[in-house]
Amino acid sequence: MYIGLDLGTSGVKAVLLDRDGAVRASASRTLTVSRPRPRWSEQAPRDWWDA
Repeated sequence: MYIGLDLGTSGVKAVLLDRDGAVRASASRTLTVSRPRPRWSEQAPRDWWDA
């Protein structure tokens, strides 16, 4: 089995593949992006872990 993770600005995605490359499971969670000032983006690392 193989696990693929994608941590992007808008969300976290995960996929579980078997030896043949077939998808066995997948999941995704949306992340919150804070924009306290123009052209700034902030995220809480704890949200990445919790996702």
